[in-house]
Amino acid sequence: MNTRIRISVLLVLLGLFLALFPEENPGRYRISPQELARWATADSMVVFPDEVARWINSEEQEVTLIDVRHREEYAACRLPGALSVPLEEITDPQNEDLLRNKGGKLVFYSNDEEAAAAAQVLAAGMGHSQVYRMSGGMNAWFETVMNSSFSGERITARENALFTQRLNARKLFTRYNSLPDSLKENLFVTRRLEKARMDGGCE
Repeated sequence: MNTRIRISVLLVLLGLFLALFPEENPGRYRISPQELARWATADSMVVFPDEVARWINSEEQEVTLIDVRHREEYAACRLPGALSVPLEEITDPQNEDLLRNKGGKLVFYSNDEEAAAAAQVLAAGMGHSQVYRMSGGMNAWFETVMNSSFSGERITARENALFTQRLNARKLFTRYNSLPDSLKENLFVTRRLEKARMDGGCE
């Protein structure tokens, strides 16, 4: 069974679960099972590693990356700036409030895609309107961005731009994950200062 079919089945089952076994808080889940099931085949609810690489490079403020893997995996290696909200904690009230306050796009990711799809459905069921998952998860990130290479004698402008974007994201990912946790967020401040200097600005 391919990944798309597995995720479709997962989303349908989750939608039915939310409908048949509601939480004690009535009306907490605001989207019908039919609407959730529609997502099973909606490509518009998926973003790809190259889009995520572009957002990371530009430090896109309207996008919040959510790592739904176990905290040990998150601590070992994660996308720059991502928050840790393990799948089993998505519906905890404190995390629900955190995610709601973030606004903009919420992009869930896991190692592959299934746990992220489950988190996406749960978040949507709680009323988040802009929820996405990264196609292929960290496995696809490594394959697409971290292991990207170019071979051949000629490269088009589009290929060059894509390769440069991936290379910059790869460097940032490596640099970010080499830092202790206490310094990770300072990296973004440092990058902004470096960019200001390069653009002729001042601190």
